[in-house]
Amino acid sequence: MKSLKIVAGALVAAALVVAPLVTAGATADGPTAPPTAAVADGVPQLVKWVPKSNGAAYWEDLYSAHMVKCYKVDGPNSSGHGSVSTDGKTVTLNRFDQSWPGDHWELLVIKAGDLWNSVIVHPAAGVAYDSPVNNGGQQAQVSHWIVCKGQTPEDQPRAVTPTLTWTLPSCEGEGELFQTAGVTWLSAPGANGSTIWMATPAPGNVFPQGVPTQWTVPDLSKLTENCGSDEPEQQPRPQTSESSRTTVDCTSATATVRTTTTTAEFVWDETAETWQPGEPSSSEVETDRPLTQAELGTCPLVPGEIQSVCVGDVPYLGYAVSLPEGLVVDSSTPVTITFVNPDGEDYVVANQPLSGKLLWPGASDGNPKMWPGWDLVDGEYVQTDGNFAWTRAGVTVEFEVNPTYATEVEYPQATVLCANPPVGSGDEPAGTPTSTDAEALAVTGGGVSPIIVAAGGTALLAGVAVVAIAAYRRRHARAE
Repeated sequence: MKSLKIVAGALVAAALVVAPLVTAGATADGPTAPPTAAVADGVPQLVKWVPKSNGAAYWEDLYSAHMVKCYKVDGPNSSGHGSVSTDGKTVTLNRFDQSWPGDHWELLVIKAGDLWNSVIVHPAAGVAYDSPVNNGGQQAQVSHWIVCKGQTPEDQPRAVTPTLTWTLPSCEGEGELFQTAGVTWLSAPGANGSTIWMATPAPGNVFPQGVPTQWTVPDLSKLTENCGSDEPEQQPRPQTSESSRTTVDCTSATATVRTTTTTAEFVWDETAETWQPGEPSSSEVETDRPLTQAELGTCPLVPGEIQSVCVGDVPYLGYAVSLPEGLVVDSSTPVTITFVNPDGEDYVVANQPLSGKLLWPGASDGNPKMWPGWDLVDGEYVQTDGNFAWTRAGVTVEFEVNPTYATEVEYPQATVLCANPPVGSGDEPAGTPTSTDAEALAVTGGGVSPIIVAAGGTALLAGVAVVAIAAYRRRHARAE
């Protein structure tokens, strides 16, 4: 669950790279650091070619921190690691074999022409990566390619972008599925023999925010109809992919899921006498569902009345907060209250109910009575910079259940009985009331200041005694 923080009196104010990039800082001898900055996994970068970059050892040195082992394949040839297309202009890696060194594809380098290497960090199996262009701006044929295997460090999570591609079945054999390593794949039956695949990070891995995590794969069984006849091969099933994004609305406790389906029908190419993918088309379906507990946990905590109060001559914090509607917690005392010290250690009290009163820091309700900013010396009260004096000039108080709510609360005015102790010979301070009902809970301190919820831009407006929710905006979107 995300943590939300509200500060009183103040307003708190992946892009997918689709074109190759030239690595910044490259020298005449090649790049000085691995070309990974600001580029998503699996996205090609153009890196200036230098003679040293023709060798596998060059890339092993450059990526030594990733414990890589690199292999070079000369010419437009294939190997056990991958293959070059028949036109010699793309390289496609095979599925990573867990018996190999490392646990994932770390790097793919494609050399073509005399200007560039096309470098892909964390390439995906089954994806045809293009060769770089030559000095005429035309895609060149592959002169050699280098692939590197890497090992994920054990002490930190590795960012993995889940990808799933497939080849269509034919009369000769079944279609083949290619899935990213480092991902836990779950499947469920779909319509018309299809399979719905869902991706979650494997232990030790994380997904970048917003990446697709669900695909619908058609039936990849070997074809049987129209096989062995003189008729043209049966039209393959359309290529279909799905992605979805979820928008959370805390006001209605509803999640809106927008699912985009992209379909490319195959068309017959008379010249090549084969079926070729046609222009893709997309459709979008929007559905609503109730928020999950995890999603409710990202919604703001709802404030009620929060003020300093007096019980007789003892100062307290009186408060009331509510959970987002529908959120369930496993404790009757889930609140942690923090008085935020701007210059030192905070004052934290855990395991509190959602509403009640809390003895003000530095105060006591027994003998001897104490007040923040005061000390008892030789039987007399004297002012001090210690004993939580920092809470007297307005203090930010955070209420955390998950999410978090915070506001600024004023200590009672000096003329109020519970603000200060009797001083000197026992006479009470000038202007201090001489009597009070010790059992009455009197509102004496400052009220809740105007506040906003920082996360997602959700606004809360506060009055003197009662805080009312004015509006929630529709919050963040995340990919499912």
